[in-house]
Amino acid sequence: MKTLSELNQQEILALAISLEEEHGRIYGDYAQGLKDQFPASAKVFEEMAGEENEHRRWLIELHREKFGEHIPLIRRQDV
Repeated sequence: MKTLSELNQQEILALAISLEEEHGRIYGDYAQGLKDQFPASAKVFEEMAGEENEHRRWLIELHREKFGEHIPLIRRQDV
């Protein structure tokens, strides 16, 4: 386990990518759970999941530009 200050630039970017994916999945799960009884609320969470996925896409592109294709696996519980 590392502290945030011990991570290098690539690891920080990889962590951000991981967190965006996790948040998108969480919002997607919320949307799925709400869709039958609260479709308007489910739509909000679907949109939030879409935003997180877009953020993740941007971060992946930035990672490719700076560090190449391989993104190291860094998760919340690793820091």
